[in-house]
Amino acid sequence: MMSPTCLVSNVRVFASAGQTVRSSSKQQSVPQPVIRVDDLPRRALSLCAATCTALVLGASSPQIPTALAIPQTSECATNSCDDNDYSGKDLTDQYYTKGSVKRAKFVNSNLAGVTLFGADLTEADFTGADLTNANIGQCNLTGTIFTNANLSGAIVSGANMDDVGNIDGSDWTDVIVRKDVNDKLCAKGPTGENPVTGNPTAMTLFCD
Repeated sequence: MMSPTCLVSNVRVFASAGQTVRSSSKQQSVPQPVIRVDDLPRRALSLCAATCTALVLGASSPQIPTALAIPQTSECATNSCDDNDYSGKDLTDQYYTKGSVKRAKFVNSNLAGVTLFGADLTEADFTGADLTNANIGQCNLTGTIFTNANLSGAIVSGANMDDVGNIDGSDWTDVIVRKDVNDKLCAKGPTGENPVTGNPTAMTLFCD
C-alpha cells in the first residue's frame, strides 16, 4: 500500500524497505532503508516533520508509536470554570490544563496525579484536597488556599507562588520548590500537621 504523501519542503521521512515515499519536489517512488523513529533527532524535527513521520510510519511498524502527543487545553480553557464547586469529588480522570478556575472549590477533592498545568487558580480553595503527584506547574496560585492539602510529589515549577493563600497543615514532601519561593512560603509561618500524613508543614518545607 502506498504511504501517505507529506508535502513539506526540506523534510525527508523514512519508511521501511519495500515501501515508497514521495518527495515534495518530485513525485517519484524512492526505496528507503529501514530507520526507526527512535534513531531520528526528535528535538530537531519541526512539528510538521513530526506529524509527517507519524503519518507515514505510525501504522506500518509495531516499533513506532501511532501518534505523537500534542499538548491540549482543557474544557475550562474554552469555557470558564470560575467559581465552580468540585468539593468532595474524585477528579482523577479530569484535567484542567490552561483553564480558568478562579475561586473554584476543591475542598476534600481527590486530584491525585491530575494536571492543572498553566491554569489560573487565583483564590481557588484546595482545603483538604489530595494533590499528590498533581501537576500545578506554571499555574497562577495567587491567593490559592492549600490548608490541610497533601501536595506530596506535586510539580510546581514555574507557578506564580508570590502570594499563595493559607498553607497551614499542608504537606510539601518531595515537592521541588525554588529557594526564593520556599523562603516566601516559610515566611508565612506555616503551622499545623497534615491530617493524612501527620507531617508538620514547616518540616516538609524545611523551614528553620
